[in-house]
Amino acid sequence: MKKVAGIVSLLMVAGVISSCFADTYQEGKTALAQHNYSKAMEAFTKACDSGNFKGCFQLGALYENGEGVGQNTYTAATFYTQACRGGEPLGCSNMGLKYDTP
Repeated sequence: MKKVAGIVSLLMVAGVISSCFADTYQEGKTALAQHNYSKAMEAFTKACDSGNFKGCFQLGALYENGEGVGQNTYTAATFYTQACRGGEPLGCSNMGLKYDTP
Protein backbone atom coordinates (compact mmCIF):
# COMPACT_ATOMS: atom_id res chain seq x y z
CA MET A 1 0.00 0.00 0.00
CA LYS A 2 2.87 2.37 0.80
CA LYS A 3 4.34 1.68 -2.62
CA VAL A 4 1.09 2.69 -4.35
CA ALA A 5 0.86 5.88 -2.29
CA GLY A 6 4.46 6.72 -3.21
CA ILE A 7 3.78 6.19 -6.90
CA VAL A 8 0.63 8.32 -6.77
CA SER A 9 2.57 11.09 -5.00
CA LEU A 10 5.33 10.93 -7.60
CA LEU A 11 2.80 11.16 -10.43
CA MET A 12 1.13 14.16 -8.79
CA VAL A 13 4.47 15.97 -8.46
CA ALA A 14 5.31 15.14 -12.08
CA GLY A 15 1.95 16.57 -13.17
CA VAL A 16 2.56 19.81 -11.29
CA ILE A 17 6.05 20.16 -12.75
CA SER A 18 4.90 19.49 -16.30
CA SER A 19 2.08 22.01 -15.95
CA CYS A 20 4.64 24.62 -14.84
CA PHE A 21 6.62 23.92 -18.01
CA ALA A 22 3.51 24.24 -20.10
CA ASP A 23 2.54 27.51 -18.40
CA THR A 24 5.80 29.32 -19.17
CA TYR A 25 5.83 27.93 -22.69
CA GLN A 26 2.23 29.02 -23.23
CA GLU A 27 3.03 32.46 -21.83
CA GLY A 28 5.77 32.71 -24.43
CA LYS A 29 3.44 31.63 -27.24
CA THR A 30 0.87 34.22 -26.15
CA ALA A 31 3.50 36.96 -25.96
CA LEU A 32 4.83 35.94 -29.37
CA ALA A 33 1.35 36.18 -30.90
CA GLN A 34 1.10 39.70 -29.45
CA HIS A 35 4.56 40.58 -30.89
CA ASN A 36 5.85 41.14 -27.36
CA TYR A 37 9.25 39.65 -28.09
CA SER A 38 10.96 40.57 -24.82
CA LYS A 39 8.24 38.82 -22.79
CA ALA A 40 8.32 35.85 -25.20
CA MET A 41 12.10 35.63 -24.80
CA GLU A 42 11.80 35.65 -21.02
CA ALA A 43 9.09 32.97 -20.95
CA PHE A 44 10.81 30.71 -23.51
CA THR A 45 14.10 31.04 -21.62
CA LYS A 46 12.41 29.93 -18.39
CA ALA A 47 10.73 27.06 -20.21
CA CYS A 48 13.97 25.96 -21.89
CA ASP A 49 15.96 26.21 -18.66
CA SER A 50 13.30 24.08 -16.97
CA GLY A 51 13.59 21.32 -19.57
CA ASN A 52 10.76 22.27 -21.94
CA PHE A 53 12.51 21.71 -25.25
CA LYS A 54 9.75 23.41 -27.24
CA GLY A 55 10.86 26.55 -25.41
CA CYS A 56 14.43 25.93 -26.63
CA PHE A 57 13.12 25.58 -30.18
CA GLN A 58 11.23 28.86 -29.88
CA LEU A 59 14.36 30.62 -28.60
CA GLY A 60 16.18 29.36 -31.66
CA ALA A 61 13.45 30.77 -33.89
CA LEU A 62 13.64 34.16 -32.16
CA TYR A 63 17.39 34.30 -32.78
CA GLU A 64 17.06 33.03 -36.33
CA ASN A 65 14.49 35.69 -37.20
CA GLY A 66 16.01 38.48 -35.10
CA GLU A 67 12.77 38.98 -33.20
CA GLY A 68 13.45 40.84 -29.96
CA VAL A 69 17.16 40.02 -30.20
CA GLY A 70 19.92 40.55 -32.70
CA GLN A 71 19.74 38.00 -35.47
CA ASN A 72 22.30 35.28 -34.77
CA THR A 73 22.22 32.03 -36.72
CA TYR A 74 24.92 30.46 -34.53
CA THR A 75 22.88 31.00 -31.37
CA ALA A 76 19.76 29.80 -33.20
CA ALA A 77 21.57 26.58 -34.16
CA THR A 78 22.68 26.13 -30.55
CA PHE A 79 19.10 26.32 -29.28
CA TYR A 80 17.87 24.08 -32.10
CA THR A 81 20.52 21.53 -31.12
CA GLN A 82 19.44 21.69 -27.48
CA ALA A 83 15.80 21.20 -28.53
CA CYS A 84 16.74 18.27 -30.77
CA ARG A 85 18.74 16.57 -28.03
CA GLY A 86 15.67 16.92 -25.83
CA GLY A 87 13.51 15.13 -28.40
CA GLU A 88 11.83 18.11 -30.09
CA PRO A 89 11.48 17.15 -33.80
CA LEU A 90 11.25 20.74 -35.06
CA GLY A 91 14.53 21.48 -33.32
CA CYS A 92 16.13 18.57 -35.21
CA SER A 93 14.81 19.69 -38.59
CA ASN A 94 15.83 23.32 -38.10
CA MET A 95 19.23 22.26 -36.77
CA GLY A 96 19.73 20.16 -39.89
CA LEU A 97 18.76 23.07 -42.12
CA LYS A 98 21.32 25.31 -40.40
CA TYR A 99 24.10 22.83 -41.13
CA ASP A 100 22.85 22.13 -44.66
CA THR A 101 23.10 25.75 -45.77
CA PRO A 102 25.82 26.24 -48.42
